[in-house]
Amino acid sequence: MRVDQEIKRGTFFVFISKYSNILIGLVINSILARFLSPNEYGIVGVVTVFITFFSILGDIGVGTAIVQNRDLTGKDISDIFKITILLSICLGLSFYLLSYGIAWFYESDVYIRIGQLLAISVFFSSLSGVPRSLLMREKSFKLLGAIEIIASITTGILVVYLAVKGYSYYSIIWRSILSNLMICLMCFYFSRLKLAEGFGFGGFRKIARYSGFQFAFNFINYFSRNLDNILIGKFMGNQNLGIYSQSYQLMMYPVANLTHVITPVLHPVLARYVDQPKTIFEEYLKVVNILAMLGVPISIFVFFSSNEIVYLVLGSKWMEVAPVLQIFGASIWLQMVNSSGGAIFQSMGRTDMLFKMGILSTITTISATLIGILYFESLTLTALCISIAIASNFLIVYYVLINRILKGSFARFLKIIAKHAKLAAVLVLLLYLTQVFSNFKQDNASLIYLFLIKGTITGITFVAFYFQMVMGVAKKVLANVSGRFKS
Repeated sequence: MRVDQEIKRGTFFVFISKYSNILIGLVINSILARFLSPNEYGIVGVVTVFITFFSILGDIGVGTAIVQNRDLTGKDISDIFKITILLSICLGLSFYLLSYGIAWFYESDVYIRIGQLLAISVFFSSLSGVPRSLLMREKSFKLLGAIEIIASITTGILVVYLAVKGYSYYSIIWRSILSNLMICLMCFYFSRLKLAEGFGFGGFRKIARYSGFQFAFNFINYFSRNLDNILIGKFMGNQNLGIYSQSYQLMMYPVANLTHVITPVLHPVLARYVDQPKTIFEEYLKVVNILAMLGVPISIFVFFSSNEIVYLVLGSKWMEVAPVLQIFGASIWLQMVNSSGGAIFQSMGRTDMLFKMGILSTITTISATLIGILYFESLTLTALCISIAIASNFLIVYYVLINRILKGSFARFLKIIAKHAKLAAVLVLLLYLTQVFSNFKQDNASLIYLFLIKGTITGITFVAFYFQMVMGVAKKVLANVSGRFKS
């Protein structure tokens, strides 16, 4: 099977999984937003920051190393898994004890009970790393998608039930525990991981350098991604943290669920071509073109429709989220492309350079965050500072990736993105005129009408610019559907 065909096949199954989870997540979040207050979301948001950190500690770069290294034996993988078992136990106990420190830092005992419960979630999240990576290495994207959907639906029903029954933020916490438990058990079962007798460090030594730099990058990237939440929670309070978290989460829906449809496939597929950088470069340009083509109209739509999106998804009491979302919206296309770069560093076996780029990005992002929070003391200006840092990191990281790692043309890379500038200009003009000349009153019904009008304009403009591509995709889908009915 050709490289592009493997990528397309894997992307299809990840697409189904991700978009099913998007739909489930939007429905659940919309329901919860009507039962939980911004303050309750903020309380969970504080602990979530530390959960993410412990997830990094639990992986220690082993997951991507297993996918990259095809020389690991069954005994090697068994030994690596035994190490992660011990690590998972230590992390669970550490998080249990950390709950007292979190309560002290935020001056609230409510975090003690929350942290102790989430220690269970930390344990199972860490334990699932090796069996999940084995499924990724075998390119079992369809199976992984099914696992995630089953866990999402099951836990979604639970969290809504608990929220309706008045369990407040504990509903979100129990969802996290059950979700990680289910994913761990299913991944372990389907990966058919077998524990061999004895124990040794031979397998870990084979992946030590690769996984070490990957872990270091994840560690640095954590602070780059989460210091804003820590500082806002500390200096601006849970109310502002809840608003900021919701705006960031809404912005990340297209980033995580469009980019991550493709990026999980890139590393397992392209890892075989580690000695052929030209092949990886050519295939990656196709990916960048698709991400930019989708990201540009989404960014513009979110920028001009932030009020409508917040009202429809979260409700009227969350309208303070809109101006922050608007700022973040402008950077969505950048983040969509940027989020795919890590898989290319990994495929080339250059997690060392990925780590160095992570340090640079962390310095610029943290500096921007501190300026926004401590100097401007504004959520919208903090979002603006972070967006500027994202743009700066994008140019630097991709210059290094394209020129030094892949030995390709950076100018050609930029031209691929610039192809979509005409679409951007037309869409900005149309949505701006719609915003200016719309005669709707600023009531709930008007927000819905405006959302539909802007969405229609965005869709029609996209189809007009990429008509042949859209028709080609439509014909393929119809052919596949009709073929299945005939069979």
